[in-house]
Amino acid sequence: MGKTRGLQQRIVGTTKQAVGEVIGDQDLHEDGKTQAQRGREEQDKPSELNPFKKLNKLT
Repeated sequence: MGKTRGLQQRIVGTTKQAVGEVIGDQDLHEDGKTQAQRGREEQDKPSELNPFKKLNKLT
């Protein structure tokens, strides 16, 4: 679920950035940039469904 949510946040954030740029709203642009970054971080987290996660701890 984390990767899907992260992708959603990246898409919404990037859209906000673009709209903010077009209409000249710097606050909206910065908000979108922050949201897109949070989405990237969410996508980079290891998945809870990763079967190799515990294997790495054992080796």
